[in-house]
Amino acid sequence: MATELIEAAETQPPTEQSVSVLQNSNFVKLWMAQLVSQTAQNGLMFTLLVLIAARSTSGVIGSVLVLAFMLPAVVFSLVAGVLVDRWHKRTVLISTNALRIVICLAFVALDEYVSALILLTLLFSSISQFFGPAESSTIPSLVSRRQLISANGLFQLTLTGSQFIGMVILSPLLLKLGGGDLFFIGAAVLYVVATVLVALLPRGLEPPIVRERLNSSKLARSIVADVSRALALIRADPLSLLALVQLTMSSSLSMLFGLLVPRFVVDVLDVSPDNAVFVFAPVGIGAVLGLRMLPWFTRHFSKSQVVTIGLFGTAFALLALGSLEFVARLLEQSRAGDLINEIDTPRFGTLTLSVLVVLTMITAVPVGLTYALVNAPAQTIIHERAPAEMRGRFFGTQLMLANLASLVLLLVVGVLIDATSVIAVLFMYAPVVLAVAIYGVLINRRYGEAGTAPHAP
Repeated sequence: MATELIEAAETQPPTEQSVSVLQNSNFVKLWMAQLVSQTAQNGLMFTLLVLIAARSTSGVIGSVLVLAFMLPAVVFSLVAGVLVDRWHKRTVLISTNALRIVICLAFVALDEYVSALILLTLLFSSISQFFGPAESSTIPSLVSRRQLISANGLFQLTLTGSQFIGMVILSPLLLKLGGGDLFFIGAAVLYVVATVLVALLPRGLEPPIVRERLNSSKLARSIVADVSRALALIRADPLSLLALVQLTMSSSLSMLFGLLVPRFVVDVLDVSPDNAVFVFAPVGIGAVLGLRMLPWFTRHFSKSQVVTIGLFGTAFALLALGSLEFVARLLEQSRAGDLINEIDTPRFGTLTLSVLVVLTMITAVPVGLTYALVNAPAQTIIHERAPAEMRGRFFGTQLMLANLASLVLLLVVGVLIDATSVIAVLFMYAPVVLAVAIYGVLINRRYGEAGTAPHAP
């Protein structure tokens, strides 16, 4: 009889609930490897965009670079998941990090050539597709089922933090001190650290669970069959399908914020784009609060319900952001506005703290808090319900869907902003988030937390 979807969770190592996941040294190694590798990757993307802008006057080249970074995630994620299920996860983690060291050094040698930068970016992104499914598949082998929500929460925290550290701190600092070469060398050092960390994980920690070898003469047919089986299992389990949809929505929201924030601060707040990091810093505060509150939420609600609550909150937070201009105008025209006008407008560095800016910073806290409730619980559901021998394919599917959604957003949102406005895009996207939240309510009402775990065909 085929493996049941939630059977994998029963094989996880026993750990007392009272023991913090941070006391698990092997988990900490994987977590730190994720932090340094994601920091390097996010900084690399920013650095390449800066170098491309300096070496080419064509705006199209920047779009080609972003496409080279994202396209392999759409094309290779599923195939990577199939292969990861057949390989030692520790070996995959070591190999991918080691190869990224080589590519970073190649960037140093070839950074004067735009075509070389794009080709190396394409190669870098293709190799990185194997790291994600291997890393996500390894987490359940390191922690107990009860610690999965905490482990995924920490991974979500570092995923968000690495974007800030890589793009806002590390890349600009190294570019200013020594240009692109210094950053690429620094990124290579970070990947050396990540390689050492994953190499310290126990041997045989996650051996290949799928023993069947891929026949080289029928490689494409075997991969298609493997992918079809994974998709059939996902479709047959409504809670797994819901979690994948929710994770995809989470990834698309991250991309949406990245696209809208620079335009929001310029078009709506009328402040310099380099102040965006200060205006939206409270998003990080909200995210930390949300992750701290996750244990409370998961004690009172099922994980799927927590994600749904987070999506409802995020949808209303987007609507609130879109309404701030109107609210600020009302405040300024009311009696409160008279009091505000009597006070000297405070400043934070070069940032003027107007009513609209302050309202934005206040609203940013629930944006971060509600968003933090989405990713970790949804990923934990996949860890609990995916068969051990198919985790790579499940997360490969999720990465493909997430990057496909992000690619569509990248192509569509910029056009919509130019054709309408940032506010209009916020009001258009909030109902999409709301629809996914309502879908979660319907699935939870019908199937409950456990659902029915169908057998693999």
